[in-house]
Amino acid sequence: MGSSRAYPVFRTDDLADAYRRARLLSGLMKPLDAEMWLCAQALTVPEARGLAALLPTGLFEPSYDWDRDVWFTGAELPRDDRELAAELPLTVDTYAAPGPVEPAFLRALGAGSATMLWYGVWPSAPGIPSAVRDSANQRVELGINEEHPDGRHTLYVHFTYADETGAARLAAAIGGSVLGPAQVGR
Repeated sequence: MGSSRAYPVFRTDDLADAYRRARLLSGLMKPLDAEMWLCAQALTVPEARGLAALLPTGLFEPSYDWDRDVWFTGAELPRDDRELAAELPLTVDTYAAPGPVEPAFLRALGAGSATMLWYGVWPSAPGIPSAVRDSANQRVELGINEEHPDGRHTLYVHFTYADETGAARLAAAIGGSVLGPAQVGR
């Protein structure tokens, strides 16, 4: 989808609260895609098995060696736990229909980092100038198990162009605030 400008608008250690606010934000958008993007790192065999059961067509790649060019679908992960353990950590990414997959994805996660992205179009409102200019790269992102001293789960709003005014308006809708400058290319 190209690069975007992502503003952090909420951060917490409470994953349930972060997810609830992400759903509130994504509910403000006009849906653009019938799919959302899910990405997670499995650090243990049970995590890999749980994510594979949930995402059988997801692409699992060893997180430590991108040059090795080895990957599996969830349904094709090694059956032997020792063989699977030798591939860890694994990063899985896939597209899925929003809805029931979301809470199941959250339950399958362990301590590894993960991302959930909902695609849509921000409402045309005077407080969100970039929504009118270009609907590309507008989305809600929930970063899970990130490394921040003030909370592990961060909610971002994305725009094609820098739009701190729009980010502040959206943050206020969920009881958040803009926590820093726009990050390019998230």
